[in-house]
Amino acid sequence: MSEPRSLMNSPDEDYQLTHSLPSRSVIPLILSLFGISLVSIIGLVIMTFVSMEGLTEDNFKLRVNTAFDIEAMRQQTVLQEYSFWDEAHQKLIVERDEDWAEDHIGEYLQDNYGIDLVWVFTADMKTVLTFKDGERVTISASELQHSDLQTLVQAAIDNDMPHITSGYREFFGSPYLVSIGMFLDESDDQKRGDDAFMLFADRLDREKIQNVGDVYLLPGLRLSTEPSSENAGSLEVSLYNSKGRALASLNWDEASPSEKYFVQLLLPVVLIFIVMSWLTWRLLAREYANRQLYSSHLIELATKDFLTNISNRREFYLRANHEINRSHREQAPLALLMMDLDHFKKINDSLGHSAGDDVLAEFAGLVQENIREFDIFGRVGGEEFAVLLVAADLAQAEETAERIRRVISEHAFPSLLGSFLQCTVSIGVAVWDGEEALDRLMVRSDEALYAAKDQGRNRVSVA
Repeated sequence: MSEPRSLMNSPDEDYQLTHSLPSRSVIPLILSLFGISLVSIIGLVIMTFVSMEGLTEDNFKLRVNTAFDIEAMRQQTVLQEYSFWDEAHQKLIVERDEDWAEDHIGEYLQDNYGIDLVWVFTADMKTVLTFKDGERVTISASELQHSDLQTLVQAAIDNDMPHITSGYREFFGSPYLVSIGMFLDESDDQKRGDDAFMLFADRLDREKIQNVGDVYLLPGLRLSTEPSSENAGSLEVSLYNSKGRALASLNWDEASPSEKYFVQLLLPVVLIFIVMSWLTWRLLAREYANRQLYSSHLIELATKDFLTNISNRREFYLRANHEINRSHREQAPLALLMMDLDHFKKINDSLGHSAGDDVLAEFAGLVQENIREFDIFGRVGGEEFAVLLVAADLAQAEETAERIRRVISEHAFPSLLGSFLQCTVSIGVAVWDGEEALDRLMVRSDEALYAAKDQGRNRVSVA
């Protein structure tokens, strides 16, 4: 902003105040011009604040929707771990082992993942077991016959792999965020013949909504089960069940910058310009910083594996496909390592999932230390990991794989019992042929991994 011209210097240095003051008829005109200028400035400021309020409301609503989409993805990730787990199907559906369920589902899921309701049922809609708040409960068989629940079940069946769907539903008089998934065969990722299901649900109560608000930077977010007011509109997000019935709504207070700052604008014209310039800069800088922080936070939640903090399956595929396209243009070599921890289920079965989680996290850290910064590393399954080695030929790939295998076999993994675990890893290596798609490259690397398993594990096999 340019410097205001000084009113102390006259255009004529020798001007003497001996002339008469302006006549009385000119003063009202000058005052009128100043008044019109002030009204114009205030009008422009009001229009600016109205626009800002509209943008604030739209932005907040988008952030609320995105936050609950991510919560559903997090819930689906946990459910997928169980639906792919052969032992879970054997113990829950085949053997109906209540002790196993108590140890691996009940309080464990609530304490570690915030899952308030777990419901296992069969294809003929009969309940196998139900946990609510970590304790066994009984739910009426008629509950499974409700059309909104059956719609979610059918959606899980119709969906592509991994046959999981999410939505909202009411249980015990409270709204829940629900995910339903089918048990799948761990060996071939196909539906099992009995078509059994698991349901995970998070209760949407005041504590849960407050936690979402804190995590996703949504101040004032609250849950209402009362009918929405006609004027709520842009200040709420309604939660519907699968049949389109509103279960509850998420509300927040209207953000009104004008109420907070408008009084400061009722100052002399010069101060108004100064205050508005400073205020606009501060608001825009803060909003930009908040958006950058929030965007970074969302990207990390959407692309990183929550346990190991490396690329999740979705980001690995995205980055790997991008690297294959680049390598195709530049005729550069690539190699893929598929890695699977040997006998990992024994750790989960004997020491529990917490110990298994610690092993996976430490394993990922060791691998990260033994690959290059620009190599692409991701978790593509429960204990299955993949590394795309950029600009690496067969010799380099074998050397890297052998180094990783040796480091893992020689490392002492700490356990919750204070002792140390010895783990090994089997690795399949496949070199990109310069034309094949990522899926085909992964299939060949998987075949090499299975060959390493068949040959006794703790070894590297080349496709």
